[in-house]
Amino acid sequence: MSFHFSLYFDLFCRGLYDAVRNSFNVLTIDGDFSKTSSESTSIKQHPHQPKPKNSSPSSSDTKRVKSNLALLCLFNGGILLCGMLCFNYLFLPIFRRLFNTLAGLDSSSSSRPLLIIQHVLTYTFNFLWLIPAFVISKFVNSYWFRDIADVVYKKLTNQNETLPALSFSRSISDITFSLVMQVFFVIQSTLILLIPVPILNTIFGNICLCLLYSFYAFEYAWIYANLNVKKRVERIESHWPYFLGFGLPLTMLSTQLFKSVIVNECIFSILFPFAIVAATSVNFKKRVQIEQTPQSNIVTLNIFAGCIRLTSRLFDMLGTKHPSTTVQ
Repeated sequence: MSFHFSLYFDLFCRGLYDAVRNSFNVLTIDGDFSKTSSESTSIKQHPHQPKPKNSSPSSSDTKRVKSNLALLCLFNGGILLCGMLCFNYLFLPIFRRLFNTLAGLDSSSSSRPLLIIQHVLTYTFNFLWLIPAFVISKFVNSYWFRDIADVVYKKLTNQNETLPALSFSRSISDITFSLVMQVFFVIQSTLILLIPVPILNTIFGNICLCLLYSFYAFEYAWIYANLNVKKRVERIESHWPYFLGFGLPLTMLSTQLFKSVIVNECIFSILFPFAIVAATSVNFKKRVQIEQTPQSNIVTLNIFAGCIRLTSRLFDMLGTKHPSTTVQ
């Protein structure tokens, strides 16, 4: 039994280490990529051939990586956060003051109609702004992440080939199915947190969030690795100790440090692009997969099974093909 525990603990520590260590790869990937490119060029070059000028294409790749990472942080942490801050600290205070003035109430008092209207406005704002912005961010992140994934892929494989092209229809279908499944999983995690058992609900709720955030981070790399949603979920469920450790830092930093939901969302939005880079830098076969023996089998955690069934049923009702049936 101790051997089994050590296996689970080892995978958990690997995931935790990769999440923290690989997040800093954006600081060294430029030098590593340039070094790899120069080494491959020197090998192919004839010894008597004059050296070319120092104008390798890696410099442009480097600039694209940094600019795209900056755009990811700006969009995720800037636009989404700016909307939440403006609504909560600008629009709502102005509306509250106008309501109190028109109703002849003291500015420090709060009436029941005002609280009801504030809740209605908050839910309306979330429905009309935050949810659409989150959906748009999935596609924007996927587009900007393309260049980052290319450079990290070259670094890992020591090749100058880019990732295989991904069709637009395949991307839309794949991301839509995954997004709907993730919405069901968020609802599932929220229901777990509402279970009236103080300690267990927090533990199991955070476990769900760790796996979900790992799924978020690895999803972009797995899409361009031609893995459909079913295979992505199988990886999470079959190697869940690793992904539990990988998602732990982002979960703790974005849920446990502050009580303010706005601050937590800001932290998540800013750190998430670095989690994408960390996930893309992971060599799955070397870091996650282990040689399967009767003593090393990991119990599969079918935590996404219900969400996939609901999503598939919804797609069947809408007459839409599942990505898992259209992707080879």
